[in-house]
Amino acid sequence: MFKMSAICLASCLVLQLLQLPLGAAHAAPGPASVDQALAAKIDAVVAAHYKAGKPGATLIVVKDGKTVLRKAYGMADLARKLALRPEATLRLGSITKQFTAVAIMILADEGKLAVSDPITRFLPDYPTQGKLITVEHLLTHTSGIVSYTGKSDFASRMQHELSVAQMIDYFKNDPLEFTPGTKHAYNNSGYFLLGAIIEKLSGQSYAKFIEQRIFVPLGMTHTAYEGSERASTLRAVGHEKTAGGYGPSQPLSMSQPYAAGALVSTVDDLATWDAAISAGKLLKPASWQQAFTPYRLADGKSVNYAYG
Repeated sequence: MFKMSAICLASCLVLQLLQLPLGAAHAAPGPASVDQALAAKIDAVVAAHYKAGKPGATLIVVKDGKTVLRKAYGMADLARKLALRPEATLRLGSITKQFTAVAIMILADEGKLAVSDPITRFLPDYPTQGKLITVEHLLTHTSGIVSYTGKSDFASRMQHELSVAQMIDYFKNDPLEFTPGTKHAYNNSGYFLLGAIIEKLSGQSYAKFIEQRIFVPLGMTHTAYEGSERASTLRAVGHEKTAGGYGPSQPLSMSQPYAAGALVSTVDDLATWDAAISAGKLLKPASWQQAFTPYRLADGKSVNYAYG
């Protein structure tokens, strides 16, 4: 998984909190008091994890289409002493993969590809080592291709600005780790290749395609491929914990995470994204169902992971 080198969103913690009983303030609390109690409970737990003066997080909780809690905790930039604000932009890391998967399914709905297609239909020079590797294998981390972020020298080269072709050259000749479709292993190379396929079929850069086909139609004004932002707001920077406290994260060229992890967004835009998925926007109903159906390996076992 791509490590988020900017401050991360506290979504997993909130999901856990939503499983907790609230405890009634009185015998028959109304909807407003229940929502206030929920917000207070979440706020108290999250605040305990993100202290003032340290790297923080932004948070939004939406219930039945209504924002129950929207808040920022901690700092956006320790060096400049900037506190986080709820509207701040942060790196999404591997949450990017959701958008890449939907972009692929948009192309599938247009008849430009099928997820069962071999990747050599779109990347004819890719060496598959005599194996059938499909678009779906890339989507579900079952291709067997080596994940480039796991290579021993990746950390030493992650700040280099490279072309899509140069990045693919970095991992394409490594031996497959297993026969495609027989195992699930989290894989950034697969999502990098999906970005290249999107560019090949659309005639646009990955950044422009997802901007025009996902972000603009949904009104996600603060979501973009990093470096291609369309609006400005406070930007959280990355921090790493050191022996002396917190320092800046290692530089990372966005040409390296690319379609596997190069997006930035805000909690407001992610709430818009969540609502769009729930409303079935962008894709045909059958495509949304397919995107949420866990993949089954060649032996019939479910990997509990679908697309993105």
